[in-house]
Amino acid sequence: MHFMNLMRGFTIRVRMIGAIAVVLVLLALVGGAGLFGMYRIQSLSSDFIKHSFTTTEALASMREDMGLLRRHEKDMIINYEDSAAVMRGKEAWQASFDRLIKRIDQMAASDGSNRAVLQEMRSHLEQYAKHFEPVAAQLMASGYDSATVANRVMTKAVAAYDEAEQRLKRLDQALTAKGRAAEERNAQAVQGTIALFGVALAIAVLVVVPLTLLNMHSICKPISQAKHLAQAIADGDLTQRVEAQGKDEAAELLRALQEMQSSLRRIVSQVQSSTESITTASGEIAAGSQDLSSRTEQAAS
Repeated sequence: MHFMNLMRGFTIRVRMIGAIAVVLVLLALVGGAGLFGMYRIQSLSSDFIKHSFTTTEALASMREDMGLLRRHEKDMIINYEDSAAVMRGKEAWQASFDRLIKRIDQMAASDGSNRAVLQEMRSHLEQYAKHFEPVAAQLMASGYDSATVANRVMTKAVAAYDEAEQRLKRLDQALTAKGRAAEERNAQAVQGTIALFGVALAIAVLVVVPLTLLNMHSICKPISQAKHLAQAIADGDLTQRVEAQGKDEAAELLRALQEMQSSLRRIVSQVQSSTESITTASGEIAAGSQDLSSRTEQAAS
């Protein structure tokens, strides 16, 4: 009741403008919550997609280069009797190796979280190259009697290569783990957005509905009182009393009706007083006429 009286201290026009402003603010709150959540989800998704795509592309290229190393290595061993073919295979092997090392260095410079694994992979590849170089030199010099002999002396090189390949698998696993973590963050962001939107919507409902009902009551109640007062005045009842509270248009209407009622009461009172005066005067005139008539009759007799 106290809050409604406070509302009645403002005009209906001001209250309507205030209600529009409140609704706009609440709409901005609800919309802002939704936009913030969408921006957060988009930011998380775009960051992961950008990083994931770059990393996936780099890992695929490194995997391809490592496969080429083994293929060129086997081609050299198979063609151990053809020095020219071995030379071409060595050049292709060296190009793949240099390209792989460059990609590892580039990824290590941009991805600090996997730098240690990349450095280990680079170290194992260097060991692989170190053990393979003497074998390649012997192959180019036709120093082996058969491919089997060449394969046997490749044991250390293959072991180093396998270690490097294990590091590449660890990088794949790390990327997969990051993908799962990103999915969880996105899911949490979606849930947080839904919760934030729900809270904003609940605040809007809790503010708008009670204020709208109070404002409606503060307008309808005095108008209903004014209607009953006007009806009573129209029926000739000037005894109704209504207390006008507030400073709004409805309160001004009630005060105007009360002033009209008071004016009508004064007019009726004046009419009644005038009527009584006329009645008294008429009685006195009638009495005077009767007395004059009696005297006239006595004088005549």
